[in-house]
Amino acid sequence: MTMRRVIRSVAAAAALAVVLVACAGIPRSGTVEVGDVIVSEDNPEIDILSRGPEKDALQEEILRGFVDAAASPQDRYATAREFLTPSFSREWDPDAGVTIDKEASRSYSVTGENSMVLTLTPAADVDAAGVFDVPDSTASVPLGYEFEQVDGQWRIRKAPPGIVLGEPTFGLVFGSYPLYFYDPSFTYLVPEVRWFPRRTSTPTQIVKELLKGPSTWLKGAVVSAFLDGTKLSSDSVQVVARNAQVDLNGEALQTELINLQRMQLQLSASLSSVSAISDVTISTDQIDQQIPKITVNPPIKDPHVDSRSLVLRDGQFGFLAPTANTVAPIVGLSDAIVAIEPSAVTLGSRQASAAALGQDGVYSVRAGSGAQLVDLRRGLIQPAIDDFGYVWSVPADAPGELFVYAQDGTATHVETHWPDATRIISLDVSRDGTRVVALYQAGDTTRFVAAAVLRGDGEKRNAPQSLGGSVTLATGAGVPSDAAWVDELTVASLTALPSGETQVTTQQLGGLSASIEGTPGGVTIAGGNSVRELRILTRTGELELRRGGGWQERINGVSMLGTQQGS
Repeated sequence: MTMRRVIRSVAAAAALAVVLVACAGIPRSGTVEVGDVIVSEDNPEIDILSRGPEKDALQEEILRGFVDAAASPQDRYATAREFLTPSFSREWDPDAGVTIDKEASRSYSVTGENSMVLTLTPAADVDAAGVFDVPDSTASVPLGYEFEQVDGQWRIRKAPPGIVLGEPTFGLVFGSYPLYFYDPSFTYLVPEVRWFPRRTSTPTQIVKELLKGPSTWLKGAVVSAFLDGTKLSSDSVQVVARNAQVDLNGEALQTELINLQRMQLQLSASLSSVSAISDVTISTDQIDQQIPKITVNPPIKDPHVDSRSLVLRDGQFGFLAPTANTVAPIVGLSDAIVAIEPSAVTLGSRQASAAALGQDGVYSVRAGSGAQLVDLRRGLIQPAIDDFGYVWSVPADAPGELFVYAQDGTATHVETHWPDATRIISLDVSRDGTRVVALYQAGDTTRFVAAAVLRGDGEKRNAPQSLGGSVTLATGAGVPSDAAWVDELTVASLTALPSGETQVTTQQLGGLSASIEGTPGGVTIAGGNSVRELRILTRTGELELRRGGGWQERINGVSMLGTQQGS
């Protein structure tokens, strides 16, 4: 951060220093990682104010000042525009995207009498829709700038669209905001994280992007309650007394009541991350619409699982008591699962069904119906089960041979899109059934990806047909062991290091990642309802739980740690 840029905060200068030190760096390769988020809508406001151009500044000083000033989005980047010629100031689009780089690696070079190049190594980028992505290549990128004199002072007459932000500046200027859509059955609200500058117009940006629909990788897996052509009629969202007033065009409300209720809920969920907003009102031509809330079977946001560990111990399968060493069986399921002698179990969302891996293959287990062997192939990994009761199964050495099995045992091949995969370690379906995460190897490389679940319609309604395009997630160093869903937005992977230590990497889909030390000898990881509820099973049967910044043994003699899809 140069002397051109001044940081103003309602907190003391010492507190600001803590904030800057606490922000972790963005790596030059792999996936972006940071520590805990420090700045949020609820924290003391931090404005990054930038000085305008100094008199008789040289071209390089103008360029450096312009890049620094782009860290202040107030008044549509008014200070940054002072470094531009009047005509280019009207043309420049700072909202076209963000390139995130390591500030220390930048280099400036003269390429002509009135031109310069800023060379940087991008670590991540955010596009105009707020979608966060990590580039496949870490190769340096040259950005060209041209200058001309205005009243005897150098100004920029040409620059790439968008802005450049170093870390940790990005985390100070931008915030993450989940936009909410629905699964096709309207049973669940499904989030997609977007990144926008922290400013008064953020609610407007959130609503505009929500109305445009999900990003490319989620299309087909989620739906929106808003009809095509729905727009903001006033081109802005007004917030009055913590109430966001969303004025839509008249065509948007020409639909049945349940759809209006879903629209209201979708807006409320998407704007809930803005602390200045506690309520949302939909209006048309400034006339408020009185839309009642959904009271019967409202869509579920962030489905939770039982906080107890799901284990197999001493021939008993069920939930480990919070403070005792007893295992509470699951009525209608536990006896059938124990008889399989499973090495892996995934429990269905209502605890009335499960998918289990036994010596003979994968079983579909249902309360009152017993266990049905559905997949006899060899070398199968832990199966998954989704909210519609489909059991997902794939052999470790054949990642493309993914099949799902209906309740009647009918098998359907699910097309995948990871042709480079040579071995798959884990496959986990999200609790809302719209996404999967897969941890696999491509030769000597470990990949962790998320993909959308595309389901059929008509006679094949709700049946998984294929996986959509994937997005890359972060993994730790070492050999991959397992992965798990933590909540509606966060996943975790477990990798083993040559030393015997393990590493847990948590990743927000569409956002940042962080690494924490795992427990030695860990082989299986299971999620709870937060990162603090992660649990690891070691190869010698110790169940380890998160305690503070480390892990603590809860109990030994555990032969299997199960996965839950919901309570």
